[in-house]
Amino acid sequence: MIQKGNPEAVAPPIGSYHHVAVVPRGAELVVLSGQIGCDRQGNVPGDVETQFAYALENVKALLASEGMSPKHVCKVNIWFTEQIKREQFVEIWDAFHQGDPPATMLAYVQALVRPDLKVEVEAWAAR
Repeated sequence: MIQKGNPEAVAPPIGSYHHVAVVPRGAELVVLSGQIGCDRQGNVPGDVETQFAYALENVKALLASEGMSPKHVCKVNIWFTEQIKREQFVEIWDAFHQGDPPATMLAYVQALVRPDLKVEVEAWAAR
């Protein structure tokens, strides 16, 4: 349904994402609020890697509540407040998108809404 690609008009991606995601006309857009790295009870672990994994699990849970999966995601924005090791990022990120990465933005910011939060993930999906 969502057509993803990397046009030759720009340099290849520097990571696991697509430059372009085209949502077909008539598709329903589902926009998720930014998800923090907490468990279902709202507990926030101290390390950025676990927070990132939890945030993506929360995205998956919200998608599932709408009858969707990560395959429906066309765009993800990720904000970190501290460095995450590239190898760990790739492992967690690749497990989420399972070989079909969406258009993605990743940025490091000074702070999120609470000082204990180290990552927030926002996703857009279509069906």
